Amino acid sequence: MNEKTEKIIKLGLYAYYLAEQINLKNLKADFTAKLLNQSNSELFYEISEGAYMVVYNYGAVVFANMNQIEMSKSIHLLRNYCHHFIDEKIDEEYYILTNDISDLKFSFNELLTPRLDTQIIKITMLNLAQSVALDYFQNTAESLLNDIKKFAETLESKGTLNLSKKQMLKFIGKSLNTKNKIFENLYIFDTPDVTWNDELIDRLNKGLNATFELKPRYKEIESTFKNIEDNLYLFMELNQHQESNKLEWIIIVLIMIEVVDLFLTKLF
Repeated sequence: MNEKTEKIIKLGLYAYYLAEQINLKNLKADFTAKLLNQSNSELFYEISEGAYMVVYNYGAVVFANMNQIEMSKSIHLLRNYCHHFIDEKIDEEYYILTNDISDLKFSFNELLTPRLDTQIIKITMLNLAQSVALDYFQNTAESLLNDIKKFAETLESKGTLNLSKKQMLKFIGKSLNTKNKIFENLYIFDTPDVTWNDELIDRLNKGLNATFELKPRYKEIESTFKNIEDNLYLFMELNQHQESNKLEWIIIVLIMIEVVDLFLTKLF
């Protein structure tokens, strides 16, 4: 009796968040690998047969079927096109498996698919890139929130904010700048055009969105920034009140000096 042997193909995907922005225009002009697809936000390359790299302008890069040496060389090259390169390692790993199955199956670290082609690979790479970008945004938002907590602890223990108006404004500027960078990348959650014409790709994209919890994680970042903004508003009110009190005391002291001077003038 002959047993049917299933041929399983396993493809490894590795995503890295490299920088706040990657200059795709300059990269495209210099990079000589085969360009399969391009847009204002991404460049999708075939590095060698069955091996791919996609670079996104919001700072993420995803490799498919490439070994560690090849990926390290590519990252070293991409540093030349990065704006504000991130030294902290922010990465994610995911696998695509295909064999004789009837439908898509998702898990936290792998995808089972009935077919494997560049569209399947590209959509999976897109969702993995979004996920690793959210990792960076979550870390940044949490860092800002921790700073806010320290200010609140100082306010609780000392009854005052040890922040000048300039320091407060600089922190507000940093928070707003970070929030704007995140919201500028809202388009990363847009549904890719290719999903309109392929029912499997559409279900794949929705399934990966749910697997990586992209929208709930983004909502969490939104909530964190709302918390930060509420605290900053209160801190600014307190800071302005402190500045107003200082001004009032300066005026009182000046008036007292004038009164004393007038009194001494009349006395002598």
